[in-house]
Amino acid sequence: MKVFFFIAALSFIISCNNDANDYESLMAKEVSSGKRADSLFFGIYLGMTSKQFFTQCWQLNKQGIFTDGNNNTAVLYKLNKNELKYPASMNFYPEFRENKIYKMWATFQYDGWAPWNKHMYSDSLLPELLKLYKTWYSSGNPFIEMHDKERGTIYVKVDGNRRIIIGRYNDMIVKVDYADLLVDKQ
Repeated sequence: MKVFFFIAALSFIISCNNDANDYESLMAKEVSSGKRADSLFFGIYLGMTSKQFFTQCWQLNKQGIFTDGNNNTAVLYKLNKNELKYPASMNFYPEFRENKIYKMWATFQYDGWAPWNKHMYSDSLLPELLKLYKTWYSSGNPFIEMHDKERGTIYVKVDGNRRIIIGRYNDMIVKVDYADLLVDKQ
């Protein structure tokens, strides 16, 4: 029995190391490829200036697509057109370096989330959101599944300079982080 647990533990450690090795080699290959994948969503892209970002958000706000997000510190997009199993909210906001977007965070939650609605917890939202992201970002490399000590199972996609990480943040929220690896590298 002890031998079985030792072999199982060793297999788990090797698989975690393989995940990390696969991820590191994919990142190195993509960053050195010279390919650019700047598109994020709704016409927003890595390298966009803050003025362009605010203009784009204002235009989409006038069309009723975007509105003010959490505490007026984010942009809100309501996913209610059968994009997910239940109506949900996407709050997002970029980080700028030298007045250009180089990172973007987005959080997703089902609008009907409540402690008693277990079917609307983030562990149910995560696979639905991953399916949506596979349609939004269908070209390039696939999402790879990795295991993170703090966030649990996460999904990572690296295409050229763009990295997308999707993972559970807490019982209510799934967080998505975008980064321009070429800017991060500097």
